[in-house]
Amino acid sequence: MIATNIESRSPSAGVNRFGEIFSHYRTELQWLAAFVTANETVAEACVIDACGLAESQQEPGNLLVQWQRRATVRAAIEIQRVRIAQLSSTYNRQLCRHHSHAPLSQEAVDLVIDEGSRVMNALDALCRCVLVICGIEKRSIAEAASLLRVSNKIARAAYCSALEYLDVIRCERFREEHECAAVSN
Repeated sequence: MIATNIESRSPSAGVNRFGEIFSHYRTELQWLAAFVTANETVAEACVIDACGLAESQQEPGNLLVQWQRRATVRAAIEIQRVRIAQLSSTYNRQLCRHHSHAPLSQEAVDLVIDEGSRVMNALDALCRCVLVICGIEKRSIAEAASLLRVSNKIARAAYCSALEYLDVIRCERFREEHECAAVSN
């Protein structure tokens, strides 16, 4: 009993715990990184990098899942850093059309997942990053701006663009469902 207790406190036991958590959530992490980077090979590297970042932080067990997600998203954003800087001037000129910048509802997150390839191909790197940070990870526009190294205005405009695209998909789905119902009647 004492040996087990000591073993669970050893540094290698902590590393094993990180590894277990990362492998359990690997599919989710890989999806997040692939969505941000639009490249599955690069996404794999982001997940591996995130594991190293989380291990170095040595957070308590209950925060490991949050750390792994944040570390993966940060690693993916770093890959997109140059593209984000290039795109920022485009969003600096856009006006915000939304009254609120709330995180995505579970239904909207499911839509992003279901239509992942379509959304990923339609949105640029900046929109995808802000959509993940604000919409899926439920962080503020200010946090997204800081993480992306852009202004709040740019982060807000990019999030608005992403939300507008999701509205288009919702409308298309609604129309398709109702057209199918009308045909079957």
